[in-house]
Amino acid sequence: MRRSALAQGGALVVTAALAALACACSSSSSGGGATPDDSGAGEGAVRDGGAGPTDAATLDSTAHDGAASDGGPGDAGIGDAAAGDGGWELVWSDEFDEDAGAPDPSKWTFTSLNTTTSGPGWGVEYDQPAAVQVSGGLLTITATQGADGGVVSGAMDSKGKFQQAYGRFEVRMKAPPGAGVWPAFWLMGDTNGTSWPTCGEIDIVEIVGSAPKNAYGTVHSGNTSDPAQNTSTGGVYTSPSADLSADFHVYAVEWSVAELDFYVDSDLYETITPSTLTAGQLWAFDHAFYVMFDLAIGGSWAGPPSASTFPAPMVVDYVRVYQKG
Repeated sequence: MRRSALAQGGALVVTAALAALACACSSSSSGGGATPDDSGAGEGAVRDGGAGPTDAATLDSTAHDGAASDGGPGDAGIGDAAAGDGGWELVWSDEFDEDAGAPDPSKWTFTSLNTTTSGPGWGVEYDQPAAVQVSGGLLTITATQGADGGVVSGAMDSKGKFQQAYGRFEVRMKAPPGAGVWPAFWLMGDTNGTSWPTCGEIDIVEIVGSAPKNAYGTVHSGNTSDPAQNTSTGGVYTSPSADLSADFHVYAVEWSVAELDFYVDSDLYETITPSTLTAGQLWAFDHAFYVMFDLAIGGSWAGPPSASTFPAPMVVDYVRVYQKG
């Protein structure tokens, strides 16, 4: 993503091309960053800020007051219980239990998004492997700022190592506090190297410093008028009390052939189907997607950071993927 906050929907009619679209993105791999242009439609692992301030019209108007968070690191958590109750079977996970320093290379690849502020709304991250660490049963991606003002952060993905169509994808995560933060856990379409956004993108959670009580769930794809035109639909969960950075929460999507349900802890706050997409948006959610994490700083949606923002740690207890039993 890294990511334009511009709405690009239009007053178009979804046609039979919904069912015909089968595509996927070529992610930027280790060391090969994607550089967006001002249009907000970039190649590769380019996540767009679907719930940004200038494209709120593409979202449902619902802002849901949700439940309080579950416990601290190591607890099974509300999301895990919900998965068990829903008839889900665990098929892939990372509990980050080994003090290996770096993420498990059989599951993850360090990914450099390395974007700039060249487009409207884009956050900044100059990804370095040292910013992504596994220790004490946790994955931590830490954004820091050098004396010259440059931001160093990190990103990782499971491309080529794990991808799946449909199921429950969840993360137990604590967002960093502070102005300008922009952590995200998301999925990118993976079939035949088709460019973004026609491959589809599922942002399971994005949290921004400018609205620290909100979690945004968004889907991105092309448009009937132009498959390369980024078009998004999504919803917003609002914490009833503390900022989401105050505790760990479980963020999840339950994805079936014609529906995506977005959760914070046990609270369903958004359902997306072909009939609820933004006008003209194509349904690109019918093939395997892989998993991504990243932490960006700044941009018009997240807002500018301050000196007190750094270091900014995005802390992950686990990531788990289920299929129906």
